[in-house]
Amino acid sequence: MSAPVFAFTFAVSVVTGILFGLAPALQASRIDPNQGLHKGGRATAGSGHQSRLRNALVVSEVGLACVLLIGAGLMLRSLLNIVHLDPGFRQDLVLTATLSLPPTEYKTQEDAGRFCSQLGTSLESLPGVQSAGLGSDLPWSGYDDNTSFNIDGKQPPPHDDFHARYHMASGDYFRSLGTPLLRGRFFNDGDKKDAPAVVIINRALAQRYWPGEDVIGKRITFEDNPKDKDWLTIVGVVGDVKDQPNSPGAQPAFWWSALQVTAENMSLVVRSDSDPELLIDAVRKSVAQLNPALALGSVRLMDQIVAGSVATPRFAFILVGLFAGLAILLAAIGTYGVISYSVTQRTPEFGLRMALGAQRLDVLRLVLTQAAKLVLSGTAIGVMLALVLARVLKSLIYEVSPTDPLTFTAIAFSVLAVAIVACYIPARKATEADPMIALRAE
Repeated sequence: MSAPVFAFTFAVSVVTGILFGLAPALQASRIDPNQGLHKGGRATAGSGHQSRLRNALVVSEVGLACVLLIGAGLMLRSLLNIVHLDPGFRQDLVLTATLSLPPTEYKTQEDAGRFCSQLGTSLESLPGVQSAGLGSDLPWSGYDDNTSFNIDGKQPPPHDDFHARYHMASGDYFRSLGTPLLRGRFFNDGDKKDAPAVVIINRALAQRYWPGEDVIGKRITFEDNPKDKDWLTIVGVVGDVKDQPNSPGAQPAFWWSALQVTAENMSLVVRSDSDPELLIDAVRKSVAQLNPALALGSVRLMDQIVAGSVATPRFAFILVGLFAGLAILLAAIGTYGVISYSVTQRTPEFGLRMALGAQRLDVLRLVLTQAAKLVLSGTAIGVMLALVLARVLKSLIYEVSPTDPLTFTAIAFSVLAVAIVACYIPARKATEADPMIALRAE
């Protein structure tokens, strides 16, 4: 419990109660005694000012509930879109961890590449391990480093250059993540430091710079005046993986072979055929056998990384949904209270109408018509406000228009339904007015 938050909430609650309690108290203090005595015992529905104030409160409550419910509806659709999207990898049964290779110990690329190869072989020999690989990063982990390059036989557009995300990966990195191979091959043990340099690219990169072409065998370089050894040959194309689940699309990306270019900080990916958490101790021992000075960090399941990536839209939906639920509850209670009070004040009128021949259905229609005007006004105002304010949610929603007509229509009808139900109860009560009691009261 946070004492300042608790104190603030308590103070706001007290001040709110006092302020809103003062309004009816001030109205009561302004009543003209002579006017009240002239009316005698006749029931009255209250002054026009009081009636308009109550009606305005109902309209405001319904409108606010509509705004919050539309926001919650947009976020719910966004969350469902994120949960059901194809991430480009298989998150189930995958154990991940980070591993740092100190440059003082792994001074050359050969040393680092040898360690990566040995670790991969050791891990894949463990019972229950389907595959294991190393990469410079993991999907949806916030990695977004870019670099520019040159393409053999192509010139970049004016005032632009060829660019893409860059990563490093071992041969079984993609297999362990479940990222599909679309063309060519994965890295293998032959892609060493002294072998011709190779890269694997994603589909987004292939489609951007080689549309309609077979990219296998195409070459890129990072040198302005390259020699033969400076060219990297594309040997494979893998499926796209977005940087984040709510990214507009996958960015062009390529991967170096981890045996040719190794990062100091690497991510370990192990795919299991059962519960991957059972492999944690065995994976730690395999690393310690190769180098007791190395330790695994950030040991997590890929499921946890994915869940963390959608935590923000999920929390936003829960928060707005909670406020929306409270708002629609308050709107229903407020609508019920105002209509019920109005019915109580007008009971003699309803009794007189029924004594003069009005049917119960006529009285029910009369009350519901009055309530429907308030509810429709509040809903219309809420929809218009939501059209303006929904654009604020643009950064929190995914593949949903801020003015999505399906969401707006569904929420508007839902609010109308809830409010009309709240009105029906006092309206039903109005039809039970006894004409004789009403006439005696008059």
